[in-house]
Amino acid sequence: MEKIMIGSAETATVSTKSHSTARLMPLIILVMLSIIWGMAFVAIKYAEPFLDPVNLTVLRWFIAGAALLFLAPFLGRMRARFQIRDLPRFALVSFANVVAYHLTLNYSESSISAGLAVLLVAMGPVFILVLSWVFLEERHGKRVIIAVTVAFAGALILSFGNGVTAGSSSFSGILEAVGTALSYSAFAVFSKPLVRKYGAIPFTIWVGLFGTVMLLPLVSGSFISQVSALPLDGWISMLYLSLASTVLGYMIFYTLVNRGSVSRLAVQLYLVPLVGVIGGVLILGESISVYTIEGGIAILVAVAISTGNMRMNMTLKKPE
Repeated sequence: MEKIMIGSAETATVSTKSHSTARLMPLIILVMLSIIWGMAFVAIKYAEPFLDPVNLTVLRWFIAGAALLFLAPFLGRMRARFQIRDLPRFALVSFANVVAYHLTLNYSESSISAGLAVLLVAMGPVFILVLSWVFLEERHGKRVIIAVTVAFAGALILSFGNGVTAGSSSFSGILEAVGTALSYSAFAVFSKPLVRKYGAIPFTIWVGLFGTVMLLPLVSGSFISQVSALPLDGWISMLYLSLASTVLGYMIFYTLVNRGSVSRLAVQLYLVPLVGVIGGVLILGESISVYTIEGGIAILVAVAISTGNMRMNMTLKKPE
């Protein structure tokens, strides 16, 4: 009888440890995902000496598009047959996700630091709140006004701390980073019904492929010459951006969504900017000022206000 009780206790202990590990694993994976996405801002900055913003965007998505095309037969089957009436919305979110987001981000990082860019792009959830209030008629009350006010106060602090003037290249870089956040929010808001209808992973794959096709008119002679002269460390940066940050990042994110880990996904909204800033300091030698800390905190507070009492949905994607 005693042996049976001891055996039951040991089994219960093993079961408890296994359950704890199972609950902890999504959080560990989410931290890894945040590191991957945060370091993407550093990788962009690292690749810029070799590729201009347009060619960097095109090469990144040509590589990512090839990987998505490979995955399409296995993971690209939609829940429902695609309806032609959804094509305009599908085209809009593809443009916002691939073309607008990455072009504005790459242009912004050509004139501002990776750390500043990642903090400004973190404003995305604030714009999601605004767009869902305007276009989806979701009721958010005073939270919209408070979140927007705090976010732009943070952006102004960051701008002031970086000595930005209306005529400086840094000013245009900040506007471009804000444009990146707007592109992110447009994708998140307008893709909601399509994600529910067609499934998250298939939708992501086909949006990526459609967006890659949209980039074809941007291929030029400079693209060929810059890619052919790309050194090894430039290729490492591009492979990281294309395969790790884009393809693997999406797959990890939506796997967590499908496993019911949605409630924990808000963590990446705070970890990604932190990783991006720290990565910029350690790898790129960027500096952190009091203004960076104060402005970054203000933006993250605005993000907290924006996502408070709101269920994180599966359209939230990487801010890079």
